[in-house]
Order: sequence, then C-alpha cells, then structure tokens
Amino acid sequence: MRRLAVRAPGSCGEWIQGVYRKRPCLVSCPIDRYATATITDRSTGRRLPPKARQLTEHFLWRYGLSERVLRHVDIELSSQIPRGKGMASSTADLAALAAALGYFFDMPLEPEEIAKLCIAVEPSDNIMYPESNLFDFVNGGVLRRFDHSVSASVLILDFKGAVDTVGFRGQREVYTPEDCKAFRGIIRMFQRGTAQDNLQLIGNATTRSALLNQKVLVKPYLPLLIDLSSRFGGAGVIIGHSGTVVGVLHAPGKLDREGFLEALFQHIAREEIENIYDQKIISGGVELLCNEF
Repeated sequence: MRRLAVRAPGSCGEWIQGVYRKRPCLVSCPIDRYATATITDRSTGRRLPPKARQLTEHFLWRYGLSERVLRHVDIELSSQIPRGKGMASSTADLAALAAALGYFFDMPLEPEEIAKLCIAVEPSDNIMYPESNLFDFVNGGVLRRFDHSVSASVLILDFKGAVDTVGFRGQREVYTPEDCKAFRGIIRMFQRGTAQDNLQLIGNATTRSALLNQKVLVKPYLPLLIDLSSRFGGAGVIIGHSGTVVGVLHAPGKLDREGFLEALFQHIAREEIENIYDQKIISGGVELLCNEF
C-alpha cells in the first residue's frame, strides 16, 4: 500500500497587510503549527470537506486527470491549527492537499502552482512559499520578494470568538489614499528589517500594520498589548488581520512572559483569552513527510 503525507504551516496572522499598487496583499507569518494531508491507495469511503473537494476537482481539471483515478484512494486531512482565528488554517489544509496530490501523481508542484490551486477556491495566505514575499491574496501573484526570512518567536494570544476570515479579505474600499501611502512606508520598513535581520525594525512595521488595519477589524486590546510588548521585552505585535489572534514578537528568551501575562490580566479577564501559544516563526513552504510504497 502506498502512503504519502505532506504538511503545510499555519501562521500567526500576517506580518503586514494592506493595498499596494491597487492590489490587496499580505505577508504571512508562518509558525510551527501544521495541517497535514495524507493520501493512501486504499479507499475508505471518507468524504472530503467542501473546500478540499473543490480544490481536488480543480486539480484534476487543471492537469487533465479523470475523477476515476481517485476512486480507490483515501485522502485524510488533519490539523493543529485553530479555525476561524486568522491563522491560515484553511490555506494550510488546501496547500498541503494540493502538494500531496502533486506528489501522488509524480508531478511535484512549485509554490506558484500550489498558490493558484488555493486561490481558485478562496482568497489565500502565502504560507506555501518557502521565502517571505508580498502576495496578492485575492488574485494570486507575488508583488515583491524579501531577501531573508525572519528567525524569532511569538507569544500568541487567542482571543475568544471566531471570524469568517474570507469575509474580511479584499476590502480595498476601506483604505484611503493616505492609508495606501502609509502602507508603502510599512513595506519599506519591513524590507529593511528583514534585510538587516533587525527584529525591532520588523516589529515596528508589523505594529504599524496592525494599527492601520484597526479600521477593518478592531482588536479591542491592541493599544494595551503594544504597550505591554514594549515594557516586557517584545519587539512589537503581529495580528491576524482578518482574525482574532494577536502575537507578541520577540527574540527567544528576551520576553518576560510571566511579567507580561501578569500585567495583561490586571487589565482584562482571563476568560477573554481561549488559548495561549508559544510558537517559533519559521520559513514557509510545504514539506513531504513520507512517500512509502
């Protein structure tokens, strides 16, 4: 029996998000939480979720394959990524599935191809790329590439509630010309930070992006979290621009985690936060875990 498994990372939202040259765009912030797609050549009658089924059908159409080739195949999706939080859970599912289908049919897919398959289903994050880039999440396409990936950690605060993340994508009409000008400055700052491996400069850019996007989806405690990040050793905040999570960016060992949380819970009730995650920020890209015969 053949067994093949591929995983794709989730994200702590986006480093930055806005409109650039009239195109909605983002830079995902991949973390070490994953969605996994497993394919075996033994059918169990398992049914795929609607989005996964849509991507599979588009894959077969795009590469000229008949649905009959999957009659005796089982596809399973599993995930460590919370849903409806702005952590790229849906894109990670679809990217892992697209890559797994490519490997299964002996046609490994480039990140651009995976992105096209995901975009055909819904607006998508760019966690399928191993390098950091500015990505048009509605129409697809890389608008700008960054020279280096970021090595850091993030304390993720998962606030209560959930968001239909697709519903918040592509809202270009809320950005004024002044907002677009400000976003161009944020892009330049982020690019300088990555080129210089300067986490504080990167954090300044991500914090400005978070504040710029308050008009799209308000994070009620954002000013407090920015202040506490500065006071307890963080480099800035990263948000799920279309979700509920807020991350505190920091170099490993530099954040006073206990002091931060103690101060935080002096201002908000613990019940406001569903979960707290300590994650590493990683390079993006899909990973082939096994391909056994």
